[in-house]
Amino acid sequence: MKVSELKEILLTLPDDMEVILQKDAEGNGYSPLCGGDPNAVYIPETAYSGDVYSTDWDADDACMTHKQWNETLAKPRALILYPIN
Repeated sequence: MKVSELKEILLTLPDDMEVILQKDAEGNGYSPLCGGDPNAVYIPETAYSGDVYSTDWDADDACMTHKQWNETLAKPRALILYPIN
């Protein structure tokens, strides 16, 4: 989902509605949204999951060489929404 698609959904909802995150597609758990981080890069491993790297990190934090880290930082940013738990 792109931010523009999320905005379209949110525009139709009341401002005081709480946001709850579903743990997985099967509904095996739920948690309130705690926050969002737009300073991340998402690298998909499959169509269903992948890894996230904070742009605040350095190459050592990401366990990458400086060249790999610079290539990762050149990729598009992703908004990461995270639950309370």
